[in-house]
Amino acid sequence: MEDLIPIIVQARTGSTRCPAKVMRTVAGRRLIDYTLDALEKCRAGRPLLVATSDDPLDDALAAHCTARMVPVVRGPLLDVAGRFRKVLEGFPVDAFVRVSGDSPLIDHRLVDKAVQIFRQERPDLVSNVVERTFPKGQSVEVVRSCTFLKAEAEMQDPADREHVTTSLYRQPERFRIVSIEAEENQGETSMVVDTEEDFLRFKGLAHELQTPAWRYHWHELAPRIAEAR
Repeated sequence: MEDLIPIIVQARTGSTRCPAKVMRTVAGRRLIDYTLDALEKCRAGRPLLVATSDDPLDDALAAHCTARMVPVVRGPLLDVAGRFRKVLEGFPVDAFVRVSGDSPLIDHRLVDKAVQIFRQERPDLVSNVVERTFPKGQSVEVVRSCTFLKAEAEMQDPADREHVTTSLYRQPERFRIVSIEAEENQGETSMVVDTEEDFLRFKGLAHELQTPAWRYHWHELAPRIAEAR
């Protein structure tokens, strides 16, 4: 049996650019459900967990994920790295996948590809954001747990603790990083929901789709999200 490599989705309700975005309803489903629906289709990475904050604003998000049988770990609001450490303290594994909850069009096939590369090469980090060739909203990282915990213990900058893996990218001489790049550079495309404009584009696309979003490959939806209204 292969070792477990869980998918940890970081999500919180607070957002200044698009308040409460992960709990907004689109075509009858919460935004976070689109992300979780896709990731539940992964074959290589599992189980699925959500790491959110212990702020009362995230009570509804935590309750919603728990109700749909997705385990939730809660920790510091701004110290996201601390949340990931807390997950690993309760669920010690060799590696984990990091995905953002505001990626409702995440392609589960891309996640599986990253996990498979990690299992084959066993680096410190597999990432498709070393060079941004995939759209925003398709970001995937597979991180060796001992590497993360070593780096996390040294993180002093609040920005590093908020963004979790930035210190690893600054030390390529120390950490072995395997980069995944798209066949065609679409790094300027945005499939993430970060702003109100992003949300409206996603909402327009979601209402157009005839089947669940997770059935589509990312490159099928990338040109459509830019045209959605």
